[in-house]
Order: sequence, then structure tokens, then C-alpha cells
Amino acid sequence: MSLLSRVAGKLPGGHGAKAHAGPGAPARGAVLDTPEARELQERVAAVPFWFHSLELGMGVVTPGFKSREIHHRELASFQLPDLRGKSVLDVGAWDGFYSFSAERLGAERVVALDYHVWGLDRDAKNRYKAECKAKGIPQRHPKHIPELWKFDELPGKRGFDLARAALGSRVDSVVRDATKMDAATVGQFDVVLYLGVLYHMENPLESLKRVREVTKEVAVIETEAAAFRGFKDRPMCEFFHPSRQLADDPTNFWAPNAAALAGLCEAAGFSRVELLTPAPSPLRVPVARYRLVAHAYV
Repeated sequence: MSLLSRVAGKLPGGHGAKAHAGPGAPARGAVLDTPEARELQERVAAVPFWFHSLELGMGVVTPGFKSREIHHRELASFQLPDLRGKSVLDVGAWDGFYSFSAERLGAERVVALDYHVWGLDRDAKNRYKAECKAKGIPQRHPKHIPELWKFDELPGKRGFDLARAALGSRVDSVVRDATKMDAATVGQFDVVLYLGVLYHMENPLESLKRVREVTKEVAVIETEAAAFRGFKDRPMCEFFHPSRQLADDPTNFWAPNAAALAGLCEAAGFSRVELLTPAPSPLRVPVARYRLVAHAYV
């Protein structure tokens, strides 16, 4: 039996895991001094970049760009429906925190879908970004730079694969561009998680049509949003100048206001949209950005 197979039965959410740690469990933040824990920690350290902070058991936590506290705060803000017995698609899964969370919350089937993050050579991207900065030129969208991609190796999927094995998870993975997903290729799911993806889409309406096609019940959408002073009820979007306005990232494009997101979802074919996050109030600046959560129902 492999190390990760032996470990899986001991992990929260892993096969055979218990809901609560028993006597002798490591204190939060402390890694067990065992060969299995040390080897798992070494494998985690060998992954060049972690976006999600995942608790893999035995005190081992991945060093995510996002902290565990942020993840759990975000998870609460999504107000997920009851996932017990449901099928769930996590679009833009990255390291899989929300995929594994859906499984832990009782989903019968979970599919993690990603493409750009999993196929991207992050070291090459960072070199390209540094070169652009040194030359004082804007970055181009990575899709236009073939040397940034390694779809034959999927370097960005190493974290997901390691976490899945360590957790003993049954989450499936699909490598597919979200702008090309449809029911024929990925199927339909009771619940679709579309978290932190929409504002990366050049064509938000077309992307939401894709989401609608693969959704049977509800899509949980979380996105960068904008509130415009004096235009609360008018559908509007802020456009980000590539590589200049939002996190120096040329893959960021649009921030809708609440009215625009609701309208886009309805135009995409959803019958009803529930907006869960109030806009900043009072607005003291012409445009205020925030994170907006919505449930779009079929």
C-alpha cells in the first residue's frame, strides 16, 4: 500500500476518516513526527505553487496563496444549497478546495474542471511578466504565447493530484477550456460552482450560456463586481484595461454590477437569479469593487 493510500484513511474527508480527531491528534498547525507525515510534507513542498490552503491530515497544510481562514469565510458566503446526493461541477477548480469541500458536504459525484491553470507553466509566465515589466510594455494574454503552456505535462495540476491522493478523494477531473464546455462533453450537473471565473471571461454572456447548458438546478456564481454611484438599477460593467487595472493580470476583463449580473444570467437562460451580496453602501467613490455572489436557477 502506498504512503498516500495509507494516509487517506486518516484524513478529514478521506475514505474511512472520522469526523473528529481523537486523542493524540496533532495540535492545529503542528505536523506529526512520523515518516508518513514527513514524506507528505516533502511532497507538498515539491509543488512550486499552491493557490489553495488544503488540510491534508497529520497536521500537513498546503501553503496556499489563500489562507484557510479566507477559504472558509468564502465558503460560508456562497450559501451553498444542500449538496447531499447531488452532482457538482467545479469550474476553474485549481487545487480543488471547493471540489473537495463539495465532496465533504455529501455530494454524490464531483467533477473538477480546469484548463488554463492546470496547463500553464507558471515559471515561464513569471519570467515573461518580469521581462514585460523590465521593458515597460504591457503583458499580452497568455493564450497568445504558446511557450507558456505545457498541456502534455499539466504542471499546474500537480497540487490537485497530490491533494486528491492524500485525501483519498473520489473527485473526478476534466481538463477542458470552460469557454468550450457543453453538455455533450462534460454532462449536466445539479449544482455548478462558477467561483472567481466570470471576470476572466472575454465574453461573459457566452460563458454564462455555457454554464447554463451544464446546469440542471442551480449555478453558484462568485465574481469581482463593481458598484457605480448613481446607477444602482442600471446594468453596467467595468472593463479592466489588460494588465493595468486588476492585479496586473491580463486575464481579467469585466466586473458587472448586480443588475448586470442578474441580466446576464437571465439572458443566458436562467429563470431566476438570487443576489446574495449587498453592494457597498454608502458609495463614497464613483466606482467601488467588491465580490458578488449569486445563485442562478434553471
